[in-house]
Amino acid sequence: MPYVLGVHLGATSTSAAVVVRDGGQWAPPAPFPLGSARAEVPTALGRLPDGTRLAGEAAASRAAESPEWVCTDFVTEVGTDTPLLLGGEFVPPHRLAASMVEWVADQVANRYGYPAEHIAVSHGACWGTHRTHRLHRALAELGLTDVTLLPEPLAVATDYVSRQPVSPGRSIAVGNVGGSGADATVLRRGESRWGEGSVRGPGAELELRGVTVSGSRPAGRELDDLVLEQLRAELGEPLAELDPFEARHRAAAAHLRAECTRVREELSTRESAAANVVLPSFSGEVPLARLRYEELARPHLELLPEKLAQAVQSASLVPDDLEAVVLAGGPTRTPLLRRLVRERLHERSPAAEGAGIAVRVDGSPELVAARGAAYCAVDVLSAATDRAAARAETSVLVRVDDSVAEAEHVQHYDYDPMNEQAVEAPVDAADRSARPPRPPVEVEPMHIEPPPKRKAVKIVKLSLAAILIIFGLVMTFVQGFGGQQPEQPGVLRQVGN
Repeated sequence: MPYVLGVHLGATSTSAAVVVRDGGQWAPPAPFPLGSARAEVPTALGRLPDGTRLAGEAAASRAAESPEWVCTDFVTEVGTDTPLLLGGEFVPPHRLAASMVEWVADQVANRYGYPAEHIAVSHGACWGTHRTHRLHRALAELGLTDVTLLPEPLAVATDYVSRQPVSPGRSIAVGNVGGSGADATVLRRGESRWGEGSVRGPGAELELRGVTVSGSRPAGRELDDLVLEQLRAELGEPLAELDPFEARHRAAAAHLRAECTRVREELSTRESAAANVVLPSFSGEVPLARLRYEELARPHLELLPEKLAQAVQSASLVPDDLEAVVLAGGPTRTPLLRRLVRERLHERSPAAEGAGIAVRVDGSPELVAARGAAYCAVDVLSAATDRAAARAETSVLVRVDDSVAEAEHVQHYDYDPMNEQAVEAPVDAADRSARPPRPPVEVEPMHIEPPPKRKAVKIVKLSLAAILIIFGLVMTFVQGFGGQQPEQPGVLRQVGN
């Protein structure tokens, strides 16, 4: 079955979603499992000494053993001219980002047996035309030409309006917390520009309002660092003994880092969680309570509500004008963040006694952008289909029989010179369809005058005249230069005599 692919190219993680077309209907987006245990994978590329290329989990696991053969954080460098080192080779960041998208497309194509009809890739909220142009060219060089790029807030909003009703003219705010930063954007749903029979989704009617407020905090990595610092305070000496130059210690540090991420995610739904720590000199579980984690994370999480308030103000709106606030990204699972957003926007609301702003968080907030990108891919493909259908309708030619056309449109009149009026004469249909025989046409040959005959006398006269002229010239030359002329006495000779 045909399908389209949505890819979220994040700074630290990459996810994908697929929309399959069954007959004339598109199914809802379904997350595509890129990892062994999770749907998303780390945004990482690697290369082995024999030339084999790695991506996702395989590349991230290789980073602990041979970090020089693995490259990360290249998505944030797209648009710069500084190449990054990957296995002894310098590669531009946009080429690495395109290779990551190509790897995702290949994984999905291997599962379905054929490539996607269209691919939509969501990128950072603050990317400009320079970055998108670089990525577009790199994707085209890899053979991926049917690709649409869209900012992450638009993808998140598209997923929301495709699942929840949003009235035309209403606005929503999108707050995203990724691995390397956070941003806030306001989008408005415009009036529908498509007919009733169109299959275009509501995401095609979204438009950005105001400016996107972004920053490096809060970020998923910083929140993981808070958990790591708490574990460091609990463990003390065993954690300080790790040597970054030993492969075994680097593997233990990578495992501990993954445990910090898992504990942070579990604390979103549980009152406490325990990290499974495996170190060269210590093995065991270290518990962490949600209250302690929220106490550490609160100064960082408070920055996102402030960004949302600034984005709403830049759109010339107040919080009461918002239909909802949609949070996306793995760190938004934290219940404290939802409370902080609701309280901060409630303070800015003129109707402070109201019920407050609705804050929405999906069950899998890290997959929202990929699902929204898949919805956008459906919209792009549907728009191309609509244009093709419109061209087909305007190019249809209707064959009309000549006899019918003449019978319906040709009128026969008899002219009366006395009344100077045209009187319609009844003519049978058989007479109308009958055509008189064509009269014979006689073609007379064109008479061409022969050229005049040249007279011999005239030719003889012209020849004699030419001979006489030549003879006169010869005689003049002989007489003027051939004979001896008598020497005339000069002035000096006369004076001497």
